[in-house]
Amino acid sequence: MKLLKNEKVRNFLYIIGGVALVAFSYSFFLKPKELVIGGVSGIGVIFAHFAEDLPNWLNDSVVMFVINAILLIVGLVFISKDFFMKTIFASLTYPVFTYIFGLVYDLLNSNFNTFDFSKMDPMLVTIFSSIIMGVGLAICMKYGASTGGTDTIQRLCYDKFKIPYSVTLYAVDGTIIAAGFFIMGQELDLLFYEIIFAVVCGVLMDSIIFSGFNKRAVHIISDKCEEIKEVLLHKFERGVTGINVYGEYSKSDKKMLVCVLSSNEYNKLRAIIEEIDPKAFFYCMRANEVRGEGFSYESEQNRID
Repeated sequence: MKLLKNEKVRNFLYIIGGVALVAFSYSFFLKPKELVIGGVSGIGVIFAHFAEDLPNWLNDSVVMFVINAILLIVGLVFISKDFFMKTIFASLTYPVFTYIFGLVYDLLNSNFNTFDFSKMDPMLVTIFSSIIMGVGLAICMKYGASTGGTDTIQRLCYDKFKIPYSVTLYAVDGTIIAAGFFIMGQELDLLFYEIIFAVVCGVLMDSIIFSGFNKRAVHIISDKCEEIKEVLLHKFERGVTGINVYGEYSKSDKKMLVCVLSSNEYNKLRAIIEEIDPKAFFYCMRANEVRGEGFSYESEQNRID
């Protein structure tokens, strides 16, 4: 239990979970259905399509491994050492997961006909695979890693040029999807499914990476601001900004407190505010991105649970 409380250990566990989701989506949905959804996985699907014409050693897992290794070097040079270490862990475990899930899928498919996902409705495959992969990729990105490949390009474009993940995803994956369409001679309806996949996956990633931080900016106007401020500063150990405001209804000067909290902390604070000042006026908004002590890096002291 003490090991799980270590932040680095927890981060790596989240990354493992994210990688497993991405690999599961690829092995159980994308590869059987031959959906080229972009990224290294899309390139893997293209190679898997021509597996019979290629040497046994040149399978999709090997191709993804090589591409990930090349882009890892790019991540080390242009992003950060921490990103490199987490990504090398994620990108090297990704082909392992795809291989394991591939064996499991083949085993289930050979014993149970209901596990032949290649015959499943394409729309269902598109929806479920995009949700699973989008969540998996977002978890990896949120905790400072990627599964390698085009995820590294997305991270580089965001860090250096502030281009949203979804925009880079559409550009890079769109190119790979188009290549798969022409190289594999896919039907036009399959191309449309792949475009839907890319859009859903991109929206999910942005939603989880940014909105998924699950932080709330709370604004509080009260006659007992000092008491509430003390709670925020010492019990929650959060920074507080005081703003002088004027109430047009009461025609009096007021003070408004502004503080950013997690959703869990906000729920606890709401009860405390109502206890201190039942007449207090307060509202909160979702904070899309929060940087600073206690958010993008840990505070030296423990905050309220």
